[in-house]
Amino acid sequence: MKNFATAFAVTVLLSSCASYRPILNDNAQYQKVGEAAAEADIDACMQKADAFLEKHKEERAMKQAGREAVGGAILGGVLGALSGRGLEGAAGGAAIGGAVGAGAGYAGQKAKDNLTPDELKQAYVQKCLQQKNYEVIGWK
Repeated sequence: MKNFATAFAVTVLLSSCASYRPILNDNAQYQKVGEAAAEADIDACMQKADAFLEKHKEERAMKQAGREAVGGAILGGVLGALSGRGLEGAAGGAAIGGAVGAGAGYAGQKAKDNLTPDELKQAYVQKCLQQKNYEVIGWK
């Protein structure tokens, strides 16, 4: 069982490093420039998308951190109050819960952005490639 868990973890880690890439149709533009130039154009569009969309990912992570901080503060405050230390316990629990919630929310959103295909990025890359006269027929 331990070996399975290790193999699974390695597989997930390696797959998270892979990025989705567009599959181009073999149209006139693709034939004109060739495979190497088309791949370079894909790389350029993907880099532009990453740079442009990075600020939106950071905003999403910060919003999620805020939501998780509120939930953590509420839960921490309730648990602190129930600890028998009254208002002091509630305040300490709220502070700890808020901090833990914020960190978990931020990290969770960043991990989610890294592990799932980003539809905005795919749309951006597809539009970029269309402007260069390529046709995206899918993603791998």
